Amino acid sequence: MGYPSHPYAMKMNSEYFVALARTFEERYGVEFGGIRQGPVTDQRERLIQFKTNIDVAMSVLERNGLGDWLADRLVEIGDSVKDKLPLRIDVKHDPFLDDRLRVANLPEQPQTLTVRNAASGTEKELKIALFRKAGEVAGARRAVSEIVKWLNHVTDNRVLTLAADLSESVNLEHGSIWGHYDPETNPLGTRLKAAIQEAGNVSSAIGLVGQSAALDPDRFAGVWAFSGTYGAFTPLMYLPARVWSQQNQDSKFRTGVLHILAGHSGPETAADARTHFGIFSPQVWKLFPRDQVINLSFWDYNDVAPGYFAAAEIAARDKKVGIIIVEVARPDFRVADRSTFADTDLRAAAKGLYVIRDFAPGKARHGYVVAQGSSSTFNLVTVLPRLEQAGINVKVIAAISEELFDRQPEAYRSSVLPPEASQDLMFVSSGTRRMWPLRNVGSLTDAYSLTADWDNQWLTGGLEADVIAEAHLDPASIFAGVQRFAQERPKRLARQRSLLEALE
Repeated sequence: MGYPSHPYAMKMNSEYFVALARTFEERYGVEFGGIRQGPVTDQRERLIQFKTNIDVAMSVLERNGLGDWLADRLVEIGDSVKDKLPLRIDVKHDPFLDDRLRVANLPEQPQTLTVRNAASGTEKELKIALFRKAGEVAGARRAVSEIVKWLNHVTDNRVLTLAADLSESVNLEHGSIWGHYDPETNPLGTRLKAAIQEAGNVSSAIGLVGQSAALDPDRFAGVWAFSGTYGAFTPLMYLPARVWSQQNQDSKFRTGVLHILAGHSGPETAADARTHFGIFSPQVWKLFPRDQVINLSFWDYNDVAPGYFAAAEIAARDKKVGIIIVEVARPDFRVADRSTFADTDLRAAAKGLYVIRDFAPGKARHGYVVAQGSSSTFNLVTVLPRLEQAGINVKVIAAISEELFDRQPEAYRSSVLPPEASQDLMFVSSGTRRMWPLRNVGSLTDAYSLTADWDNQWLTGGLEADVIAEAHLDPASIFAGVQRFAQERPKRLARQRSLLEALE
């Protein structure tokens, strides 16, 4: 008693502590032993005094039936709580397991649906476009509202969003079918009004997804939630999310899925100045035990739906996955023409990595180029014809999610990026050289990769084109970097062989 441990910081048996103890003694007619003789320095005697005086305090419950009365009263209060309240939702059904949310079942054509508000009876027309035609101008962030709308349509409005003043800007605003939530006037609204406080908003989202109305601990009957902001500011959400991940891991109950939307990420956020660049900040979302989060980095509109719903399929069925991170950038590029890709599958992003350009057969190979991020991947794709004309034979791969790729069959993984490729690759990424899109890469990867921190400096700012050029992610810089990578392949491999031979 009185030992200086957190959060109890009184000195042991101090004057103030004894005064407090005296009020208890006088009220219940007991006496604590040894507290008036000052602190006890011997560890054994201190523990004996602690146990003795705890017994003194607890002995009060044995007097005049106080303990029995207290226990009976608590049970009585508990029994008075009604646990069979009427609910709008079916607690025996998990809507996030609906087959319409599976990647294979996503509609490729834009949908025009008639939806009905079960609370008010109001009907309205709802348009959802999970995919767009090649050549249309729409950045990856534009698809965020569409996946949230599809989720809410299928689950009957069970996906909530919290994004303060950025709700419209990061494209969460229109994911809500019925607008702002109000418990009395609009209970089916899914957009929660939120202050400009990222940590508070994500904590609210965690509180929501952590609840379930299901009586069966293996079944989930609750909501999922998105909390979004600039990629640069998402570290403010990290600590609450990390604690949530631990809680989800240890919970014996199925819970909902927390979503972090790192919107306006990358160096492309030029118009908002250098404080808003999401280059280093979004990488905090890799700081979790492996397989407990799924990171998604999208560059093309048509990657968002298949990539996201592949992650959602996993999270809805694997309790271990409690967080999905979605990273998108601001630019509105033209939707990619996948008929020109080696992998023409419209749903290729669901596989985590997919091949944009394969090695040309019958020619010397120059290595693997892995792209991640918006401008970085888009600009790499634009220089592919020029690389081909220059005789540069590299395999170009889009990296959407390492976690999704890890879950693919070994045959697919080897066909896209065989194990030996890790010693013969470079990255073109709007992220940093401090944390690669893929783990366990070769010793010379850093020497050839193109990243926004290529010179270990913070970018200075300017217009979007200025910032991308400064980051060396413009088409000219990418062509030069890939050309150097290809031309120096013999030198690169020889250097790695010499390093291994030096170990003998």
